[in-house]
Amino acid sequence: MFWWIVLILVLILLTTLYFLFIYNSGISRCSSSEEIFDETQENNLNNSTKNKREGRNVFKSIYSNIMVKRSASLTSLPLLLRRRHSTVGTEFPKQTFDKKFSVSSARDALPKPPSEFFEPLENPQVPDRQKPLFYLKQNTKLLEFPSFCNIKEEDIQLMVFDTNEFIVKPGDADDSIYVVLEGSLAVYISPTQGKKSMVRRIGPSDCFFSPLSLLDIFMGKPSLLKTVSLKATLKTRLAKYSLVNFYNVFIENPDQSAWIRTIQIIATRLRHIVLTTLHQHLGLSEELVNKHSTSSTKKPLKQRGLSLRNYGGGLKPKLQRMSTEFENSNEEIKISVALTYFCEALNISESEGNILIKPYLRFLKLEENQTLYEEGSNDGASIGVVVSGLLKITQESAYSDMSTFGYEDKDSWCAYVNTRELVGGLQFLTDEPSFCTLRAACPSIVALIDKKDADLLIEKKPSLVFPIAYSVLQRLSSFVRAIDFALGWVLLDSGEALYRKNDFSDSVFVALSGRLRSVSEKIVIEEFGRGDVLGIVEVLQQNPRTTTVLAVRYSQLSKIPEGLLNFVKMQFPQVGFRLVRLLGRYYSGRVSSSSPLAIPDPMTQRNLHTIAIFPATFDVPLVAFTCELYHALSVTTKIIRLSSKFVVERLGVEAVMQRKADFRLMHWLNSQEDTYQLVIYECDYTATNWTRRCLSQADAIIVVACGDQKPPEKHFIDEHLKMNQDGIRSRKELVLLWRGADAVPKGTYEWLKGSWFSAHHHIHAPDRMFSWESKVEKNENEILNFYEHHVFPFTIDVHSDFARLGRLLSSNAVGLVLGGGGARGAAHVGLIKALHENGIPVDIVGGTSIGSLISGILATNPNNMENLEEKASKWFLGMSSFWNLLLDITWAFSARLTGYNFNKLLKNVFEFKSIEDLWLPYFCVTTDISNSEMRVHRNGQLWRYVRASMTLAVYLPPICDDEDGHYLLDGGYVNNLPADVMRTMGARTVIAIDVSSADEKDFHNYGDYLNGFYAQFHSLLNWQKDAMRILTAQEIQDRLSFVSSVRQLELVKKAPYCTYLRPPIDRFKTLDFPKFNIIQNAGYQYGCETLPELITKNNHLKTLINHGKFSVMRYSPNTFRKGSFTDLAAQISRIPSQHCKSLDDFSKYFEDEDNDDEEYFEHEEDDSDRGLSNEFILPDEDAILINATINARIITNNEEDFQ
Repeated sequence: MFWWIVLILVLILLTTLYFLFIYNSGISRCSSSEEIFDETQENNLNNSTKNKREGRNVFKSIYSNIMVKRSASLTSLPLLLRRRHSTVGTEFPKQTFDKKFSVSSARDALPKPPSEFFEPLENPQVPDRQKPLFYLKQNTKLLEFPSFCNIKEEDIQLMVFDTNEFIVKPGDADDSIYVVLEGSLAVYISPTQGKKSMVRRIGPSDCFFSPLSLLDIFMGKPSLLKTVSLKATLKTRLAKYSLVNFYNVFIENPDQSAWIRTIQIIATRLRHIVLTTLHQHLGLSEELVNKHSTSSTKKPLKQRGLSLRNYGGGLKPKLQRMSTEFENSNEEIKISVALTYFCEALNISESEGNILIKPYLRFLKLEENQTLYEEGSNDGASIGVVVSGLLKITQESAYSDMSTFGYEDKDSWCAYVNTRELVGGLQFLTDEPSFCTLRAACPSIVALIDKKDADLLIEKKPSLVFPIAYSVLQRLSSFVRAIDFALGWVLLDSGEALYRKNDFSDSVFVALSGRLRSVSEKIVIEEFGRGDVLGIVEVLQQNPRTTTVLAVRYSQLSKIPEGLLNFVKMQFPQVGFRLVRLLGRYYSGRVSSSSPLAIPDPMTQRNLHTIAIFPATFDVPLVAFTCELYHALSVTTKIIRLSSKFVVERLGVEAVMQRKADFRLMHWLNSQEDTYQLVIYECDYTATNWTRRCLSQADAIIVVACGDQKPPEKHFIDEHLKMNQDGIRSRKELVLLWRGADAVPKGTYEWLKGSWFSAHHHIHAPDRMFSWESKVEKNENEILNFYEHHVFPFTIDVHSDFARLGRLLSSNAVGLVLGGGGARGAAHVGLIKALHENGIPVDIVGGTSIGSLISGILATNPNNMENLEEKASKWFLGMSSFWNLLLDITWAFSARLTGYNFNKLLKNVFEFKSIEDLWLPYFCVTTDISNSEMRVHRNGQLWRYVRASMTLAVYLPPICDDEDGHYLLDGGYVNNLPADVMRTMGARTVIAIDVSSADEKDFHNYGDYLNGFYAQFHSLLNWQKDAMRILTAQEIQDRLSFVSSVRQLELVKKAPYCTYLRPPIDRFKTLDFPKFNIIQNAGYQYGCETLPELITKNNHLKTLINHGKFSVMRYSPNTFRKGSFTDLAAQISRIPSQHCKSLDDFSKYFEDEDNDDEEYFEHEEDDSDRGLSNEFILPDEDAILINATINARIITNNEEDFQ
């Protein structure tokens, strides 16, 4: 045994001598090629020769040569060789054995997000004397009263109430707005049975007011509070403003059309804030509707009182006979009856009806159960009146997908619309999809006025809009009228805070439009888009707010107070099930926190609805790029492309070019967001108002540049993006276009260092994109025509760069995660080859240890499997070399190997490529032993971070990170298969390949103590191998190092988002590098057997691959949303109208109490149009459609929603 030890020591000594000679000669060769060392090198070599002549010791000669070369190197390149955290100098011998190649050129860190990205704006400070007027205007500005309707300070009453004193009670008039200046109020609802319940607290600056009450006031029929009361919970000072003041202005001013926008806003608020919130999020349906007839006493007795309770029996045959008799009447009688009913419903005289209504009347005969309006449909937004028969209102149950709880999937309720009652009012005012289904309960006849004709009627007589809106109000249940006092409507500009950290959690919010960001201590926690629910967990747990939520762009939300939630749960227990579902959706949508990153990855694009495409230079083929992206996105997403030219053709020049048209344009743009899953805004090349609008509407901004050009001056991009504050807070991503089949990305850092980008992408640009490069003026229609005929009809390549970008932006990305396992990592190569052959695209790639190496090679050339196999095999061959290992041995101070040859192998594979220059988004995982945490690397020198991710402790020294000087080791110690990291980056499907060693668990039970000599003796002689499997001290240490990683691996295996693959490679060992071909073939065979079944079971992969085999069917241009939101006020302002000569015409509103209403609400996603304060567009004109045909073909795509 002794001689063995002596032999090993001698071998180590000889190896060290040989290594020193090789090292010295290597340094000399490196230095001789550098011009900067010429003069110093000559002196150094002369000194070395002189030393040798004098017979100096060889070690002294080597040492001297190295030292002077090192000194010369440090003198010539101080910035290159010195680390910022060290005191490098020629006098420090610790620098003696530093290798030139191991010191990378230091570069500045990439810019970080601006402070505005995380910090909300400060709340404005209002002087006490200005608070009453300021708060009143603040709370009523959402309704956009006419310019001549100003709140006067002398009309405001200041009042003080003591604690528990009532301000209003049931039975009091509902005719005032109450704004809290100091103190607090509580809103109570008293149901018919049971005690009153507090549904809302009102603090300073907030108000007690229902916009629906304005409709009562305008109709001259102010209502009384039935179940609502208001009480002071503290001594409170408030401001009271009477709604009658608005009515007085309404009566005194002859410009009736100025109030139309206010009426539309009230109707839209009802549709989105009240009905959508109560139905879609709380699951209420029949509770929203007044089922009983709204008919007046003027109706014939035989039709009076018809309702759900008495419908059936003998009434149905009677109604059928009446319908038959009416149908058999002559045309004049039909028109006369319909005209009479319409005049009663709209409160106009029959003489006016003959002029205004008669020319536009048409009749529609409905058989029993035939549908007039379908729930969710946007077709047929007309107004009508039931002439004969009976219509019934039904709605799909909000619990149709909750059969587990005993709810059946069917229409569980219905209400009835009688003869003379108006239908279609809400849909006409809002132009939203139908909230309910309206069909015939028996053979019926309905007189209709089409929307286009109805718009003309409103132009001629704007006052008609009031009885139409009032008919909607009459159809609402008293429950909805009471709830309207509790529900809040929140509008936030970019940067405004919804709530702040540690605020009291008293409300749940539903995002209706826009985008919001949750931040904590300058860390982005989550982002929210349309339909997301905010703050529900904190409210249910009664905890303070844990984060600050601010608006990324202009956003609308519905506010549901905690008291209202409790009240609704008590009244309707089924709401509790709905809340459970909302909680489940919240938790399922959140990323697992098992391995939190320092900051959530900025690539995550959850719930994006709008993207702005912004050109960095004038050379970017912007229209062609947008068309390519549209082509790729249309595989899985219903999208629309909007450019300034297209919008001008649809709305007119003033809508795009003039700032005063912003309101009208904003509302129309939001209506497109309601209709399409994704809207692509194509900016102009210059800083126009359209560009400003695109940036302010965008959830994410895509900056497109040509990669082979130098980046422009920093101010060029920033000046455009800072046209408004919205551009600062939106995510900003860089896309670099590369021309030519052999193009290789480089210089990405130069683009990224000038301005902050949340992510970047490299795109190989087809030559067709630059076909119009030589033309001075690029004809947009010509480009669109080309793509319409030569690109869109053909197969979509799922492996193309544009397809990858589309999947990343639409949250449909496929991520590939490669785990660590030494030589077993060769199976990664075989499996990747099988993935490619089976048509499975890879959009993001990353890994740990050997997985970081293979994924890095794949990211350099994603579609070249030969390159992957060639580079991987060369690296494995180098690792199989005995001499490389022998020459790397050193004194085991930090590690047994120097890492020189290991680094050299990695440099031969990656050269000096940066992670930013890879075609695929890439990451690798390391263990930071300085901070005891996991690190995820997305930028920097590729070979260094791959080396860090493969640095096994004891064998290789840690890599010192250039950014912060921290020591980095193998990522396998903390996360050997980082599928959870991939999930945080937005991958919808994660394919994780595990090649780690089998977790051995069958060990020998040696009792309570162990004799080491006995265990070593049996181990050396290999006796009773199975029975004596005992872990050595090194194995125990290794297992301790990987405890965290093994636990993380078990979580990954069970994760629903992860497809876990483990090829049969347990027979191979970690250092079996010479067996590359055998291990690779094992992985390939496993992939060929497993992947077809995987594709069959995974709907996401199956959809992507199937769409890649054929072109996507696109619809004709006429499928563009027919009823874009028509702002009647904007229409009237553009077309001169004939108004009433006398104010006496208004009195007809208040004389007739027979205003029938329609219950006909409309259903759409919980998404309020942002521009309720906007002008809306005219109805679609045939001429406009003809001019926009080419655009619409590209823009329109009505594919099914990708699930």
